[in-house]
Parts: sequence; C-alpha cells; structure tokens
Amino acid sequence: MELGLCVEMALSKLPFEQRLKKAAAAGFKNVEMWFVDMSYKGQPEALAVMAKKYGVKITNTVIGAPDGSIGGGLTNPKNRPQWLARTKLTLDFNQRAGIGATIVCTGNEVRGMSDAAMMKSVIEGLKPTLELAEKAGVTLLLEPLNTRYDHPGYWAHSSDQGAEICRRLKSKRLKLLFDCYHMQIMEGDLLKHIERNLDVIGHFHSAGVPGRNEVFKGETNYPFVLAGIKKLGYKGVFGLEYQPTMDDVKSLKETRKYLGM
Repeated sequence: MELGLCVEMALSKLPFEQRLKKAAAAGFKNVEMWFVDMSYKGQPEALAVMAKKYGVKITNTVIGAPDGSIGGGLTNPKNRPQWLARTKLTLDFNQRAGIGATIVCTGNEVRGMSDAAMMKSVIEGLKPTLELAEKAGVTLLLEPLNTRYDHPGYWAHSSDQGAEICRRLKSKRLKLLFDCYHMQIMEGDLLKHIERNLDVIGHFHSAGVPGRNEVFKGETNYPFVLAGIKKLGYKGVFGLEYQPTMDDVKSLKETRKYLGM
C-alpha cells in the first residue's frame, strides 16, 4: 500500500505544476486531481510529461460534481446526455494523460423520485458509462459521501450501498472509493465495512473527523485503520484528501510521520 495526495486541497495555493513538484519533494509518488478542466489548464499530454518529470503518478480525476451541478449526475435520468458528454470529456483527458481512474459521484436525490427509482437511474446510467470506460481502459471509482455536513442531499451515502452497485454491474472497471472521512461520519465501524467490501474497493480517501483536516487531528485512529487494511491484503493507494490547518509542507511531513509511511 502506498500513500496518495489530493493536490486540490493540500498545496492548492500553488500553480498546478508546483503542486506536483512539492508533492514529489514531500515523498509522494501518487497524486490525484479533481475535474480535468478545473485547476489544470493545459493539454493532457503535457500533464503526462509533467508527472513523469517529477516522478509522480496521477491516479485519478473526477467526472462531475457531487450534487450534479457539473455533469448532471446519475440520479436524474433526464440529465443522462449531459452526464455522458461530461464522461466522454473526462475519459478522453484521462486516456491522453495516462491517468488510470476517475471518480464517479451520483448526484443528489431528485425530488419526487423514490429511492428505488433513483437506484435504477444510477444503475442504468452507469451501464453506458462503463462501456465508455472499458473502451478507454479507465477505472470508475464510485464514491459514497456524507450528507450530514459536507454534501446534504447526496444520494449515495453508504459504503454497503456503493459496494452493492459495484457487484450488480460486475465490471473490473467499476470499483468502490472508500472515503474513511465520509464513512466515519455516516457509518463508523470502518474496518468491518472495509473487510466485507474489500473485494470491490479500488481506492481510499482520508481526512480527520471532525473538520476534514489532518488525519492526526480527530477521532479516527488512522494508524490502527491502516494496519487493519494492510492485514486484509489491500495493495493499492490510500489517499489523503484534507485541508491543512498549518503550513502545507509541515502538515504533510507530520502526517507521514504519524502514519509511519
């Protein structure tokens, strides 16, 4: 297992190229970004060259906004054309930049639709999304989020729910993104949830609870969680997606020391 760093929260005050350079200098071999037309303004091929220059791997992007304001989301079938257009844009960027995964957010609950109808819409929307991802050789990371503080109204708010969707669609190109910050708020009992869903987990996120700050500031015992994940045999990336409360470089150094990684 290796650490990853989301450079949209830590190091976010720097130009994108400097974020990659600083992350590499801080010992990170894996970094992740959000939307392909957000912080980075250049061509995907240039980003691939930049990442190689600094010796980092960009692990993933994000297709659309959690609430559906960008990309339309999956919960509302009326927004399907918008969602698929956004998907094509993102997958094309990923493929050209050599980025192997992208995050899928479901969008918010739709007024007047039952939960079963929204589940059907998400499943039906993921089918063509997966076809595009499989052709592009890019893995989709389905992410449940917390609705109590950060994303009120968001539809997918349970790791078990996300895992069920992954299993129903039965594609090696669809995995669950288990965000320890969000799931600590919504579910707790992190290791038991991880254990029963490890077969479909493709990536982890983390931050301190409460506050979404450093992992060493909060109620979650991250060294214990990491030890448990390693024992279960996970060999992927454990991503840090948090807002530093101190100088970014100092924060990253203390975080790595705390985690022993």
